[in-house]
Amino acid sequence: MNFFPTPYPDEILYSTLARYCMRSGNIKEIHNFEDLFGTRNCIATMELPTQLDALIENMPANSKYTAEYFIYKHTLFPFLAAFIPEERANKIIKTMRNGEGAVSYMSLGLVTSSVTLNRYFRFCPECFKEDIERFGEPYWHRSHQITGVFVCAKHKIPLYNSTELIRGGNRQRFISATHANCIVEKEISFPSDLMEKMLWMAEDAEILLNNHFEFKEPDWFKNQFRVKLIEKGYARMNNYIHQKKLKEDFIEFYGYEYLKLVQSSLPDKSGGWLSDMVRKNDRTTYAIRYLLLTRFLEIPVVELFNTKLGFNDENESNIDAYQELWDQRLIELSQSGLSIREIADILKSSTKTIRKAIDRLGIEPFWKFNGGGKYIYKKYTDTEEFKIKREEYRKKWLELHAQYPDRSSNQIRRNNDGLYSWLKKYDSEWLEQNYRRIKTTVNTVDWSKRDVELLPLVKEVVKEMKESKPERITWTTIGSKLGISGWLSKRKEKLPLTKAYIESELESLEEYHIRKIKWAIEELESQGKEITLWNLAETAGVKPRYMKVISKEIRNTLREKGYDFIFNNK
Repeated sequence: MNFFPTPYPDEILYSTLARYCMRSGNIKEIHNFEDLFGTRNCIATMELPTQLDALIENMPANSKYTAEYFIYKHTLFPFLAAFIPEERANKIIKTMRNGEGAVSYMSLGLVTSSVTLNRYFRFCPECFKEDIERFGEPYWHRSHQITGVFVCAKHKIPLYNSTELIRGGNRQRFISATHANCIVEKEISFPSDLMEKMLWMAEDAEILLNNHFEFKEPDWFKNQFRVKLIEKGYARMNNYIHQKKLKEDFIEFYGYEYLKLVQSSLPDKSGGWLSDMVRKNDRTTYAIRYLLLTRFLEIPVVELFNTKLGFNDENESNIDAYQELWDQRLIELSQSGLSIREIADILKSSTKTIRKAIDRLGIEPFWKFNGGGKYIYKKYTDTEEFKIKREEYRKKWLELHAQYPDRSSNQIRRNNDGLYSWLKKYDSEWLEQNYRRIKTTVNTVDWSKRDVELLPLVKEVVKEMKESKPERITWTTIGSKLGISGWLSKRKEKLPLTKAYIESELESLEEYHIRKIKWAIEELESQGKEITLWNLAETAGVKPRYMKVISKEIRNTLREKGYDFIFNNK
């Protein structure tokens, strides 16, 4: 290359390469790949680009860039790999430097993960304007491309999808941010409670991106979390964890809607990613989920990596010693005449944690037990704490009703059970005066009209499912993507056109696995990687025992592709 664009602040490397392609003067896109990497055998990847050593070798004379500089400053590696062991991180770095891109995604579990990565490049309208004013052109910001981040941390406004697919279309083409592909067609507005949580995530994600933290083994994070779980009353010294209570409080803290948005919902039954994270296991999950637990446990991200929580003793008794001293300090304070809130401030814990610990230790304080609290010589409802909380909860109740003017109080309380229960218990008269009841009218649905309107939407969803990373085509997945999974399959007899089309597209498990295998073959070919049973199984996310069932179809597909041999089963 005779030149190379200077990467802008927070610019993803993909965007810098796109700006090179725009200025190169090459007529054919593939010639840009020859300029950049010295080969045509690679693809444009956003999150974890590969062949960076070749890119450095092709840089203009006297260039000071290194592969490590790009990896840490202009890719999503610092975020995606923040919570994995050093050995695996180094393997990913090696892959990014020398090729075979699918390996990086497999090492992070992103190929078979339950988390679906963003489909479109995202942008912040304010950043877009500022970039043009400051640099004369817009660009893709890496902090905006993180799956699970919905707002710009700088401007505190929602991010928008561009019209450019991250994975799709011509994979040997880098596409810049432009006025044509970054259009705000409809303004996005999030409720204040969701916006608050989204800003937390955007800020914490930027900390991971912009700090080169030392890689840690899984036990480091387990021990860090354990200290806080014990402190907050969710765990005991014998490693017992109150999983049910932890899950309930975690859901109450974030809310079902937000957890669903960040693809981190928890199952109704036991288990799930949260349970896995706090138990002794080596399973790595998506970085967003570590940040969710970190924020819930009130651990600053920098402290999570750089400060060993508890005491500095190297032996395993450090946490036990910390708990013992913490308990002793609580016993002393509980006899001092201080209020719950004052003790919580001294011990840097929540009032809920203090109450649980008092019950656990069987402390007999000077407090009178009433109204759910512990106060000296007076009722909970006579305290200043109660009055402050009542005003706060009244205000929140009214804000929710203003935010959702078309919803009844019954509908609003479904996602705010804690708020409603408190007001019902302590402020029932006021609640009754501010309880909205909306008379529901039964609307006659024109099912024929709905059927005609729904059919093209269903076809578009199925088309997208076939063109992107395979998902099994079922009534449930189609309904979920349209946001109507609650009634679509139940009302299918009233939707003859839609029903006929969906049933013609429904896949058996074997058909779905075959489609995943065909997709995996194309992915491996684009990466220039050997076609083996192991590689197919890893890339497709199909377990070997299922592959045996469709072994004949796999062989036929390989022969159609020109692989007329018995492939390696290693």
